[in-house]
Amino acid sequence: MSPATQAPLFVREMGLTTRFGLYLLVCLILMAVDSRYSAMSVVRTGINAVVHPAQQVLVWPFEFLADAGGFFTVHNDLVRERDRLLQERGQLRARLQEYQALKSENERLHTLAGLPPAPGLHRVQAEIIRADQDPFTRKVIVNRGSLHGVVAGRPVIDELGLIGQVTQVFPASSEVTLLTDHNQSAPVQAMRNGMRILVSGMGSDSLLEVRYLDLHADLKPGDILLTSGLDGIYPAGIPVARVLQIELPRHNPFARAICQPLGGVGQHRHVVILMPEKRA
Repeated sequence: MSPATQAPLFVREMGLTTRFGLYLLVCLILMAVDSRYSAMSVVRTGINAVVHPAQQVLVWPFEFLADAGGFFTVHNDLVRERDRLLQERGQLRARLQEYQALKSENERLHTLAGLPPAPGLHRVQAEIIRADQDPFTRKVIVNRGSLHGVVAGRPVIDELGLIGQVTQVFPASSEVTLLTDHNQSAPVQAMRNGMRILVSGMGSDSLLEVRYLDLHADLKPGDILLTSGLDGIYPAGIPVARVLQIELPRHNPFARAICQPLGGVGQHRHVVILMPEKRA
């Protein structure tokens, strides 16, 4: 046997159990010495300085995955919360619009109820329940009829001015032809100088006109037109329109005045029908 293949005498003769016991004894001695004198603190510090970077490298992927999972979880929660808040905001806006509409309607009803009484007339409050679908006429249906004392030919107003005239009466409803209808007219006079003219509808809820106006007529933009009361239908003094402009003639000898209705024609739901007082 060659000397290179022979193991050292100490190793060859020390068995596995003996080596384990020796290692255990050394560990116990080191533990006792470290516990008593903190002799291994320097060693632990050195080992920790070497091992800590490796630990950080090994732990980083798991921390990154945990942070990413938390980010997506929080993001999903925020998206759901945002959607819920947007839905709630839409509902609150709808409720606010309903509240504002009810408030405006309530204020108009109070205003209508507080209109000063006209001599010899009493007011019948009515609500517009339907509008005529014919694009060539301007008519609405109100929820007051012959059962409520309404008769044809009576004027219809709101808190701002003239709206139209009752043209047909049914038991529980009536047809009102608006002043802006092509076939509707009302005798008026200018508040500024008392000039009497006739204002007519143009088929638009926002415009009226004075046809066949004399070129020398003293009518100016801004003049307020009131009912004259000369036709026996509309009581005198009801606001009707404001003059917007005077159009000079081109192919005829008459001028034309374009006016804006003062009443809320085609805008409001509640109106007042003026009826004659019942005599005892």
